[in-house]
Amino acid sequence: MEKLVEYGGNLVPPGISKADHEFKEIGLEFVLGGDQIGLEFVLGGDQVSIPELNNLFERVGFPRRDPPRLKIALDNTYLIIWVRATKNTRFANKGEMVAFARAASDGFLSATIWDVSVHPAWQRNGLGQALMERLTRCLVIDGVPTITLYAEPKVIELYEKVGFTKDPEGIRGMAFQRRKRHALQQLGLPKD
Repeated sequence: MEKLVEYGGNLVPPGISKADHEFKEIGLEFVLGGDQIGLEFVLGGDQVSIPELNNLFERVGFPRRDPPRLKIALDNTYLIIWVRATKNTRFANKGEMVAFARAASDGFLSATIWDVSVHPAWQRNGLGQALMERLTRCLVIDGVPTITLYAEPKVIELYEKVGFTKDPEGIRGMAFQRRKRHALQQLGLPKD
């Protein structure tokens, strides 16, 4: 499989390990941005349902997000890809969102992938890898030279299959996050 390797300053997009038609056969389709034109990838996130996305987040163990804030986050996202069921199955209803990922980016220097989610009933069939291959491929084709993400230990192998590496050149991710409410109260700061 191709890796995200630099050649003369350009990243080589990852290969696609499982074709769209193979997912179509099991009742799934990729939607890039949110608009459906067969299996064609297009930009825009208009069709992403906030309640449905929050339900998916909850199913994979992510916290539910405040809907207005999540809408703003999605509106300001560089690239969104999600997968919906194209027929009723025992795992999903037709049209139901079963996987999602998004990338925040300036479009030129870097991108960070967020919220990679695959419904538990659809895990372990290559859907997460396929989702990441397509999202990463689009970013590379757009010319974004640095693509990062934060991964839980149990899914690192998935990202390595797509070409991501752990701690390249000893770089360690860091975060500056909102403090918990009780800590803010102790400091006499407003809760929000």
